Amino acid sequence: MSIPPRTLRWLVLAAAAGIGLLGFAIVSSAGLRAGLSFVGGLALVAASFEFGAFNIRFVGRHAPGLTLLVAMLSYLTTALALALVLVASSPRVVDGPAVAVGLFSGLVIWLGGELAASRVVQEHP
Repeated sequence: MSIPPRTLRWLVLAAAAGIGLLGFAIVSSAGLRAGLSFVGGLALVAASFEFGAFNIRFVGRHAPGLTLLVAMLSYLTTALALALVLVASSPRVVDGPAVAVGLFSGLVIWLGGELAASRVVQEHP
């Protein structure tokens, strides 16, 4: 029995969130604040990528000519959301290095899931 790549991606993200939360809470001098910052970085990547992917799939079905425009607007929305979160967050509330590690970890996991889901399987006769 094989787990679909998209389901596996969500399981890996959930495991990374749990491990990162505990790891940063125990190891970091910032404690639980760093653990929650790491999870926040993961959540930001997951939410922005899922939002963009949904928009692109939806427009690709209903108005294929606008797919590139919607992809660029989704990218702009993600960049603005990240900028607003980083500007609005206080160093007393959010641990910057933990958020950065969370963002990078989420990016690697998400891209790995996308690569696994898009892998072309050639059938041999």
